[in-house]
Amino acid sequence: MMTFFPKQPEEGGAVPFFEDVDSEGGWRGMATTKSLATLKSEVAAAIARLGGFVTQFQRGAFELNEQRREGYRVTYSLADTGGQIGRLNVAALPIKQSARRRKSADARKDKSLRMALFMLRDALDGQWFLQQLSPGYAPLMPWMLADGERTITQLWSEGVTMKRLLPPPGEFVEGDFEVISP
Repeated sequence: MMTFFPKQPEEGGAVPFFEDVDSEGGWRGMATTKSLATLKSEVAAAIARLGGFVTQFQRGAFELNEQRREGYRVTYSLADTGGQIGRLNVAALPIKQSARRRKSADARKDKSLRMALFMLRDALDGQWFLQQLSPGYAPLMPWMLADGERTITQLWSEGVTMKRLLPPPGEFVEGDFEVISP
């Protein structure tokens, strides 16, 4: 058996500004006319299809690579794990600051946020397809809280090995279970 150890990037790369992207570059949703409420509902439906239940969309901002990016922290629970909590952060593309009126900047922030939710919904739909094609695939697992504070993905990117995240094979883990008859 061969073991593969993926090399993780130390820092995320720079992302383009909202004003500089287009569909030819693979970006989608820049011109969506759907409201934030509609898109949040569609994201919640996509997470539900993956076995999760969204409990909160918390709007905020992320400071990434010296750029302030509007976004959401989507909190959800998994029904089949006794309500284990997951947290998915989605940061919209940054907008260019200009000497124009604030109203213009607010409109561009709104468009960038709607684009981010649009693309998140599409990505979650893609996870559902992968779940159908890859038996045993757990699409919401990367965003589950591992230590009550950080997600499995965050711990992995910080260099915490799976050996420290999960109990060793064969170790008994106490828990409750429910037998469901077909």
